[in-house]
Amino acid sequence: MCNFVAKTMYHAKRKAMKRNIITALLVCLTATLATAQFTHEYEPSTGWPYLYEDFKDAIVYYHNSNPESAKINVHLLNNALHFTDGDKIMIVRDANRIDSVVCADKTVLLRKASLYVEVVAQTTRIIIGHTCEGDLHALDDNNGAYGTATSTGATQNVSSFKDHGNVAAWQYKDMIADRRNTRTLPTIKRTVFIIDNREMCHANKNGVNKILDKEQKKAFKTFLKENKIKWKNTDHLILVAQFLETIIAQESY
Repeated sequence: MCNFVAKTMYHAKRKAMKRNIITALLVCLTATLATAQFTHEYEPSTGWPYLYEDFKDAIVYYHNSNPESAKINVHLLNNALHFTDGDKIMIVRDANRIDSVVCADKTVLLRKASLYVEVVAQTTRIIIGHTCEGDLHALDDNNGAYGTATSTGATQNVSSFKDHGNVAAWQYKDMIADRRNTRTLPTIKRTVFIIDNREMCHANKNGVNKILDKEQKKAFKTFLKENKIKWKNTDHLILVAQFLETIIAQESY
């Protein structure tokens, strides 16, 4: 029994410590980011369908195991976290275990609803973040049926990453060398609110309305008129998050 209690206390302290580290980084992000623009200027391609221009040093935090250091990137065609092992690009085994990823450059990714959300800012109970996914439908429309040189490459990338084990999916140096010879990968980018680290909605008028009841929608409509909210401005998104926190507080009573 003593051992069980000790282990329980240990895991609780470790989880709290992890949350404190991530929260501290989120506070730094809130203080330094002022616009809700996606933070990457480069464009992913069908030969390099990744969120970032290169793999990043990071610490991957899991729900029930020790964190691990790795060079990571997010594959946009299936929202999978990849890491490098020497010259091999590997896929993380059992992604459901992943809680968050904290990069050396202070970028924070939270895994929610099978997506990786890049954190932009936060209030006390609400996180504002970006998601990015490869748009295969647009890729197909722009290039015709799969079978052209570009489309075939994209299809091969999708099929090669279906194994959920830590398998070598691609050779890093080969992908780096070839990525500029392929077409730009169309993407779908969204801004989202994560409420109390549980519920997630799109950071726009329709997305917020979906989580409000009839009376709350009326208050929200008035709030939007009074504040002339611009949904692409981070400061305005923080105002919306603060409004939502007042709703949460009222529901708590």
